[in-house]
Amino acid sequence: MASQHRKHRGMRTQKLVADYMRQWFPFADSAGAGRTGSDVLNVPFDVEVKARAGFDPKAAMNQLKHRESGKLGFAVLRLNGQGENPEDYCCVIRMDDLMGLLIQAGYTKNLTLEPERCVKCGSWKVAGANCSTCQMAME
Repeated sequence: MASQHRKHRGMRTQKLVADYMRQWFPFADSAGAGRTGSDVLNVPFDVEVKARAGFDPKAAMNQLKHRESGKLGFAVLRLNGQGENPEDYCCVIRMDDLMGLLIQAGYTKNLTLEPERCVKCGSWKVAGANCSTCQMAME
């Protein structure tokens, strides 16, 4: 009986994730149980939905990699006790893919990572940033 509950929880989670993504991708839909490929259809990603206690991140990343969909892939995790609010679920993504997204989103623009000495304590810090040494001393 417990395995049926886990199966239904997984299918329900998959539907919740698809419904949540529909805010931005109007045709997002759950793939249902037993299908190969992405768990959420009609989105520009390869989505693997997991709702289990014994999550194996490496296996999920391998699963996405072996599908070779050519799409950005990530695993959505519904942790035990999280309920049915997908915006609180976790996502696991390859570091290289995350950095590509952050760079495309402009997180590297207007950043100068030049080191400079803090005028108060003399520690090295990033130019224009607060000194972490001085901040720790204030705490």
